[in-house]
Amino acid sequence: MELLRFDRLEDLDFPRLMEIYREGNLRTIPYFFPDETDPERGLRGVEEKFYEYYQTDFYAAPGRRSYVLADGDRWVSALRLFPVPGQKGAWHAEALATAADCRRRGYAKRLFELLFRALGAEGPFVVTDSVNRDNAASLALHEAAGFQLTQDPACCPLNGKTNPKAFGFSYRFEGWEAPSRLPAESLSTRYLVRRLEETDVPALLALCASNPQFYRHCPPPATAQSLRENMAALPPRKTLNDKYYLGFFDGTQLVAVLDLIAGFPGPEIAFWGFFMLDAAIQGQGRGTALVSELCAALREQGFRAVRLGWVKTNPQAQHFWKKNGFRETGVSYETGGYTVVVAQRELT
Repeated sequence: MELLRFDRLEDLDFPRLMEIYREGNLRTIPYFFPDETDPERGLRGVEEKFYEYYQTDFYAAPGRRSYVLADGDRWVSALRLFPVPGQKGAWHAEALATAADCRRRGYAKRLFELLFRALGAEGPFVVTDSVNRDNAASLALHEAAGFQLTQDPACCPLNGKTNPKAFGFSYRFEGWEAPSRLPAESLSTRYLVRRLEETDVPALLALCASNPQFYRHCPPPATAQSLRENMAALPPRKTLNDKYYLGFFDGTQLVAVLDLIAGFPGPEIAFWGFFMLDAAIQGQGRGTALVSELCAALREQGFRAVRLGWVKTNPQAQHFWKKNGFRETGVSYETGGYTVVVAQRELT
């Protein structure tokens, strides 16, 4: 999947965008054209009004953006983003929508994840949004994407208007260099540890390519795009401030990667979503040494347990993690056509 950003109407494929909003546009025909009896003619009329709004209002003001989530050639989700006047890094979202036949597939959450990653590359930010009280699906989505309920009722930061029928939500990111609960440099005495960035993707892809056995059990093999998505992926109710997508460097060589979520699923648990060593250093005890060092550092930071998962059909992974003190929790789940076994190591 890919996040597309449009700063000008001229760059936007408007018919493709309207496919995402088609269902909502059909519902608004009676509002704009109460006497219209032909749905297709009414739909064209609504789309013309939509285009006029983009041309004379939305894109007439500086800094406004449209974002679209593309899955291959299909545009599946979209929203609009307004800069809040006088507040650097503050944005207000509206018109979040997913094509009717693409719902319940996690697209809207993925759109938020990639959006937050993109905004985070520009610096600290806050995104606000208003959600109708009776829209249970959207309320659940915003909570899962890491938004916090901050206003009851919602108040639009663009014009100060209050909406008693809606809640106000916000997602805040303090910045990659902000004071952190988990100082990355404290995690290893042997390796240089830092958050991975876009420029690290080629090295990360090479590290993943050195481990074909992993992807035989956990397909498909990594791509540059899938790694970028993983850098933004979050579990429910967590934000980028909780995510540490870390690289471990021996000199300039990337030798290991760890995707760590602080405080998931509980405040004193560190969740490892992905851990991989370059094949060139495997079989030398360096993986076990790094796991031991990580667990000791996390214990010093106040965590009481580390949780992770391995693919049930991968005996090498099971052996490695059990050797390193992880025990099955009794929980497993299906994802991507394979079963993940959840395990945990106590740090007390």
